[in-house]
Amino acid sequence: MKERIDAAVRAIVYGSIAAAAGVAAFLFLAIAAFFWTQQHYDTIVACGAAGGLFLLVALIALFALAISRRRAAKEKRESSPNAVPAWLADPAILLTAIQIVRSIKLGKLIPIALAGAAAFGAASLVDKRSPANGRKSAPKETKRAA
Repeated sequence: MKERIDAAVRAIVYGSIAAAAGVAAFLFLAIAAFFWTQQHYDTIVACGAAGGLFLLVALIALFALAISRRRAAKEKRESSPNAVPAWLADPAILLTAIQIVRSIKLGKLIPIALAGAAAFGAASLVDKRSPANGRKSAPKETKRAA
């Protein structure tokens, strides 16, 4: 176990060093390309080329992100189409819920559930009727002649 942790820490440290060195190398290459373009063309053209380079890198990263998210969502759908939520599979939570139902008694629980449903329905009706979710509309300004 300790060897696995040590290996993971080494991988994180060496990976961080490699990532930092890669970023530094990319930035120095971008600066060199900027200076070369500035000497051969113009400063405005060099700035546009550098901006285009960074825009291209950003678009490639966004494209890779979209692909990885799509793959992860597809794998999640395929792996567990009828997965049970974790809280429902936990026996401690189920036993606690059963104890609560036993202590309240089922006869007392039904009116509480009906009252909760009625309160929820009333709250949704009040929310629909109020303009802009309870915000008061700003008073209209009238123009006065000077």
